[in-house]
Amino acid sequence: MNSESLEISEIRELIKRFNNDAIVAELSTYYSTKSFSEILGVSRKEAAHNNFLSWIFNPNESHQIGDFAVRKLLNLIFHQSKRDQLNLASNFIDSIIVEDYELKEIETFAEKSVGKYGRLDILIQGEVNYSDQNQSFKVIIENKVGSVEHSDQTNKYFNYFEGLKDSNCTNIYVFLTPISSLDLIELDEPECTCKSFIQINYQLIADSILEPILNTNISGTTRYIVRDYLNSLSQPSINEDDEYKQGLIMALGNKERELLSKFWDKNEKLILASLYAMTTDPKVEPEVREQFKSTLDQLQGSTRDRSLYNIYYDERLIHKEIKKSDIGRCTVDTLEKFNLINHETFQLLKNDRTSSFDLLKQKNEVTENEEKYRKYRINHKPEFIYNDTEYYIARNWGKDNTERFTNKMTGHFPKLQFENIK
Repeated sequence: MNSESLEISEIRELIKRFNNDAIVAELSTYYSTKSFSEILGVSRKEAAHNNFLSWIFNPNESHQIGDFAVRKLLNLIFHQSKRDQLNLASNFIDSIIVEDYELKEIETFAEKSVGKYGRLDILIQGEVNYSDQNQSFKVIIENKVGSVEHSDQTNKYFNYFEGLKDSNCTNIYVFLTPISSLDLIELDEPECTCKSFIQINYQLIADSILEPILNTNISGTTRYIVRDYLNSLSQPSINEDDEYKQGLIMALGNKERELLSKFWDKNEKLILASLYAMTTDPKVEPEVREQFKSTLDQLQGSTRDRSLYNIYYDERLIHKEIKKSDIGRCTVDTLEKFNLINHETFQLLKNDRTSSFDLLKQKNEVTENEEKYRKYRINHKPEFIYNDTEYYIARNWGKDNTERFTNKMTGHFPKLQFENIK
C-alpha cells in the first residue's frame, strides 16, 4: 500500500471507521487508564521494578503464590542461557528445565548492598534439592531500565560474588533490559561487559512468569497487582521530560498483544498515512521526521520480511543463512577474507549510505540516537579494523536498503553474490 495514494474521501471513510471501531474503543480505555506506578511517576524507575520483582519472587510475601515465580524464573534463565554461561552439572540443569526439584530457604533482596561496588538491583538466594543432592544458589540480577551499564558493573559484581561462593554454591548471573524480543534473539552475546551474564528482557518476564501467574488460582488482590504491573509495562512512556519520549513499551500482555494485532490489521492504511503525514510536515523537527520516515520505511518494506541470505564469492558459499541485520558485517567480512579491501574499496565502504546511514562508523562517532535505535552493535568488540582504526558496521536493514546495498556491492565486486533464501 502506498501511503501517498489515498484520496481525501478514503481518508475520511477510514477515520470514520476508526472512530466507530470496538477494538479502538477498548484499546483507548486501556491506554487511558494509568497504572498505580504511573500515578506515582515511577513506572520507568529501576527501583520500582526491582521492588516489584523482589516481591513476586519472595515465597513468603503476601501474594501467596509460594515459589511459583522463582521456579518460572529459573526455567526461563536456563532456557535462555548457553551451557558455558552456567558451568553447572548437566543433571542440575536438566532438573531445573523439567522442574524436578524442590526449593528451600528462598530469600530475595532489592537494592542489595555489595560492599564498595554499590547496590545490586535484585538478589535471590536459597537451596535446590534435586536427585538427592542439595545445591545452594544465588541469582544475581543487574536491571537496566533507563540507562546502559557503566563503571564495568557486571564484571565487578561477578568478581564480588565469585569471591564469596564455596564449592556447594552456584551463582547465576542475569542481565535484565527492556530490549525487544526480536533484538534479543539477534544478539550473539549479552550486551553487558561480563559475558557470564545471561540476558533476558521484560517481555520474557511477562510471557514466562506474569501471564502464567494470572492463569493460576490467585487472590483478587494479587491478580489486580500483577495486572496493574503488566499495564505499566505496556504503557508507552512519552512525557516530554521522560528519557523514554521515543515511546518505549517494556512488554505487552497477551490480551494487549492480541488487541493491537487486530487494531493493526483493521487500520493499517490509516496508520501508514498518518506516519507519512508526519514525515512531510515542515512543522515537525527534522530529527523527528527522520524517525517517522525510518519507521514508515520499515513498516512498508520489512515488517513481514524475515529473509535469510547466503553470501557467495566466486561461487563458493561463504556465509550461510544470515539475517538482514548481519548483511553489512558479513559482506565486509567476505571482502576482507579475499583481500579485497584496499584504499579505494575502503572508501567505497566508508562512504556508503545505501542504508540511510553510514555503513562503517567509529565508536566515538556513534550518536546517542543511533545507539538507542541500535543502528550499530557498539556493545560488541569493533567488527572491522582498517589502518589500526576500529569500526562498527551498520545493522539496521530493511528490504529496500538491503536491495540497494547488495546491488551496489555486486556491481563493484562481480564475484560477490547474494542469495535471498527467505
